[in-house]
Amino acid sequence: MIRKTVAACLLIALVFLSSSARQSPTAERDVGRVIGEVFASGQHMKYLSLLSDEIGQRLTGSAGARRAEQEMEAEMKRIGLVNVRREPFQMPSSWERGPALATIISHDNRPLTVASYTWTPGTEGAIEGDVVDVGAGRPDDVARLRSRLKGAIAIASPAGVTLDEVIYNFYRTPLLAKEVHEAGAVALLIASDKQNTLLYTAPIDFTASPRLAALPALNVAREDVTLLQRLLGHNRAVRLRLDVRNRLGPAFESTNVVGEIRGRDRADEIVVVGAHLDSNDLGPGALDNAAGCGAVLEAARAIKALGLAPRRTIRFVLFMGEEEGMIGSIAYVRRHRNEMDRTVAALIMDIGAGRPLGWFSMGRTDLDEEIRALMKPLDQFGVSAIEHSAFAATDNAPFMAEGVPNLIMLQDDAAYFPVHHTAADTLDKVNARDYSTAVATLAATTFMIADNPARIGRRLTAAEVKKMAADTKVDEQWRAAGIWP
Repeated sequence: MIRKTVAACLLIALVFLSSSARQSPTAERDVGRVIGEVFASGQHMKYLSLLSDEIGQRLTGSAGARRAEQEMEAEMKRIGLVNVRREPFQMPSSWERGPALATIISHDNRPLTVASYTWTPGTEGAIEGDVVDVGAGRPDDVARLRSRLKGAIAIASPAGVTLDEVIYNFYRTPLLAKEVHEAGAVALLIASDKQNTLLYTAPIDFTASPRLAALPALNVAREDVTLLQRLLGHNRAVRLRLDVRNRLGPAFESTNVVGEIRGRDRADEIVVVGAHLDSNDLGPGALDNAAGCGAVLEAARAIKALGLAPRRTIRFVLFMGEEEGMIGSIAYVRRHRNEMDRTVAALIMDIGAGRPLGWFSMGRTDLDEEIRALMKPLDQFGVSAIEHSAFAATDNAPFMAEGVPNLIMLQDDAAYFPVHHTAADTLDKVNARDYSTAVATLAATTFMIADNPARIGRRLTAAEVKKMAADTKVDEQWRAAGIWP
């Protein structure tokens, strides 16, 4: 798919060398070689196809997830990485999706298009209840209607178009489920934020033990939600029957897949580059996040194929359990806490396969000069933006809480959010040239951080982390995810 773009992209890779920030001729040449290798011989589309087409959904603990762990470990060994291993961690419970049926029994048993959220309980037989619309599901919405929720089925329609809205919903939803459950609701329905009857899924509650939601929770096609709202608008009772048969199982062991390129003279200093290997289970997770995993593997392959040995060790990590609340990356940081002073940076790719725009610095304005220098060799690709927003919604979060410089690739997300966590998150949504540019950006930036004479920034002190977290409100997200007490 990418061969048609090779000649043009190789020309760009050569052109930028004449205008890039000068370090040394050798270092500058090596960055260009990494970019050229990705465009000329990159295997990222093959990795993406393996994960999304051949393996498919990779819900943590599923057969697909276990196969993905095995295949990625084997590929790291084939690439020639060293210290390849799978680092285990405990998942508090397993979960298996069962059938989910919803019908409007007050209106001729009309069926609704629904799917369970992951790690939510079943109904233990059919249940019935009148629908109570709690609006966007914010705290004041629930409080206003609390007296009507006993024995009812609550329905919420949160906004979810922008990244900020998605992150808000990620941390608001478990509280919403808890609030309506405590008010006596028997189930929670949440409107899909997708069009054309696409359904969305994700865990509801990643803070409880064993991480099971407070009550049965279903995503409902937006078109069906607007139908229910119209019926309610006629001032008539709308009554539903739900029958959901999910299965909860015992705790189990999952693994992060890890491999390294050892540094040539500062091998004890580590640059982590990662993406999450797991997905949700309605679709194959091509953009979220087989694309990131393919980019991490290709960065490793390209640097290794060129025989480059950067100053510092590059550690490539494919995290499991991200969708359940960054469980794998939290486990990684706990396992490697004595290395955090020596962890120079953590780079994460988790916004699909779109064109790279720059980097999220996660609240670190002190890194601007270094980030601009890293982007200079990539300015021909339009990689120039620094976004200072901080959030804890992917595997950078535990590194950020440790004060380690952490960057998330900022990408064009136009193709990402319309299919995020849906059955439509498939390989055909990938623009090969944009994806190749993102992969080249990740590979070149990783190599530069690992090979530059100076470290990128520094590790923040505990007091500085606390202040940054309070200033950006990310501390609340860390607590919800179990990163902070």
